Amino acid sequence: MKRLTPFVPLLLLAAVLLSPTAALAGARRGVDIWWGSVFPALLPSFLSVRTAQELGLLRSASRHPKGQLAVAIGFSLVSGAPNGAKLLHALVQEGRLSSKEGETLLPLVNSVSPAFLLSIIASALLKNKALFRPMGTAFYGVILCLTVPRLCRKSKATLCCTREKAASFAAALSAAIESSMLDMLRIGGCILLCCTLLSLIQPMVPSETARALLAACLEVSTGASAMASLSLPLRLRTSLLIGAAAFGGLSLALQSLCCYPELKLSRYLLQKLLLGGLVGLVCYLMFPLFPEVAAAFADRHQVLERSLSLSALLLSSTLSVACMGIFALMIPPGKRR
Repeated sequence: MKRLTPFVPLLLLAAVLLSPTAALAGARRGVDIWWGSVFPALLPSFLSVRTAQELGLLRSASRHPKGQLAVAIGFSLVSGAPNGAKLLHALVQEGRLSSKEGETLLPLVNSVSPAFLLSIIASALLKNKALFRPMGTAFYGVILCLTVPRLCRKSKATLCCTREKAASFAAALSAAIESSMLDMLRIGGCILLCCTLLSLIQPMVPSETARALLAACLEVSTGASAMASLSLPLRLRTSLLIGAAAFGGLSLALQSLCCYPELKLSRYLLQKLLLGGLVGLVCYLMFPLFPEVAAAFADRHQVLERSLSLSALLLSSTLSVACMGIFALMIPPGKRR
């Protein structure tokens, strides 16, 4: 597989030359997404986190490695991907987290931000802010259930970093701006690449549903917009959208690879796919528990009946899928021969 990797850019270049109009449309869409949405949304969080790192605030938040890891996870979940990859990579470089622990935690903490779920998916696409409740409950519930056991384990990292003098605020801000702008350019390149690839492949897909799923696999913003326009029941659409957001798509994976160079892309995508499937399933099963967002379950007695009937499903199907997801996400990477 690695021998074929150098030929992938050549194939993409050939496709661009054969379909320049579609490639140009996809590139424009990628630039619009990056400049209009991603750049203003991510840059403040990148500047804040990077400045805090330069000033040593994250390092001095807690002297215990688990406390520092918890602070990094909190920043990651609030600011969104690929900040999680950047923070975990910094902990691995400082010796506060082993490389295996970083690869195991990365698919969990490196996810879309709550602002994306609330403002883009719930408010802009589904036109109902209340839908953030079932989506957020399933999304962060699954992530916390899979992350907390990792925090309780004993870390295998060996501190190898030396004490550094705290940088001045001017130096920290300057370094944060330089690093953040470089990261934003890398992110923009990943989005442009995936949008161009999507524009080239989509005309070959006949079904609208298949085109929406393809878009979700490549770029999460474009995929979410396409899924929201499908003529599906609200419960199924919401579950598919939160599952796609938990997966993140190829674009977020490439962005994470830029921030975490040691990332094994194929394993990471498989783990994110399992996570997205588990989050979507949990959201679908929990949806009747939120009658304010589901008109079909508005009656309290019907909600109670649906909730009680879900207990058997939660015991039979969710546990099996959760165990499979936990096993896939928690097992350390295999040793190389």
